[in-house]
Amino acid sequence: MPESQPSALRLGVTFHSFAGEYCSAKWSLEDLMELSTHLGGGIEIVGPSHQRGFPHLSPDFERRFRSNVERFGLTPVCYGSYADPFARPGRSLTDDELYAYTVPQLESAARLGFSLVRLQFFAATVAERLLPHAEKFGLRMGYELHAPLTFESDQTKRLIEQIERIDNPHLGLIPDCGIFARSVPKLHVDAAHARGVAPAIISQALALWQAKVLLNDALPKLKEMGLAERNIDVIEIFWGSAGQSDPGLLVTFARHVIHMHGKYFSIVDGDEPDVRYFDVMRALTQAGYDGWLMSEYEGMGSVNSFEIVRAHQAMITRMMQQQRESFLRTSTVARSD
Repeated sequence: MPESQPSALRLGVTFHSFAGEYCSAKWSLEDLMELSTHLGGGIEIVGPSHQRGFPHLSPDFERRFRSNVERFGLTPVCYGSYADPFARPGRSLTDDELYAYTVPQLESAARLGFSLVRLQFFAATVAERLLPHAEKFGLRMGYELHAPLTFESDQTKRLIEQIERIDNPHLGLIPDCGIFARSVPKLHVDAAHARGVAPAIISQALALWQAKVLLNDALPKLKEMGLAERNIDVIEIFWGSAGQSDPGLLVTFARHVIHMHGKYFSIVDGDEPDVRYFDVMRALTQAGYDGWLMSEYEGMGSVNSFEIVRAHQAMITRMMQQQRESFLRTSTVARSD
């Protein structure tokens, strides 16, 4: 593989980025689609959040969605399916139930014009049964690698083993950039302080995270320091939002990467302070990745989601340009030699 090459990566947005405005009814689904014309034109939806009648698709919703896609010149890129294994009180869904729940989502994705479907890792037990449907509908399915699932985690290794064993182009990976964190997002640290967690406990939690201690091993230590049961959730999110994967593994497993979630928590002075985006963009360039990267804002506060998505995409565009310039310099030197 060449050391680096120009990237043909395309930018779009997942509607999850607009959760604040959408859930408060400030912006409608049509508003999100219109705004997306200014954000690369590629869109990703979250099935249960944005599709009426989920997991089934009504003709009326299909007609209105496709009409707006055409009206605004959008490209439906990825459909966020859900496994919901704990939907039944007191027990997990059986494989047959999970399969029956997922098939209508694949059909919905195809009818709405999407070419990719995000799978949660819970769906691994039925993935092979889903493949004929993916092939029939012309869909590629990808397991989302979302913290705490990193490239290095045991669960991800099992997913990759399955993908390589099946060896079917309709099954791959969708890494979330939140697994390439350099630090726990400030918004989650602030939330722990606001909940009243002792500063010493928060500092120790951050130290354990930085040392790559697994959550299940960290919690007993933090409870010994006095972490209350009611506050466990605000500490768990440290591990649940930010992983510490090596971005270079995007090159190693490039053949399996079918889509990217551009997770970010804030933009400060033009950069994302908690995610190693420059290293991610360098790895994607080296891998020759030519798919979509969807801006996925997961912050909090009274921020205009449209503006912060634009800031994220400006950052990515700048980094892509830096990679192209680096490639040109390297090529020039190689030719002169």
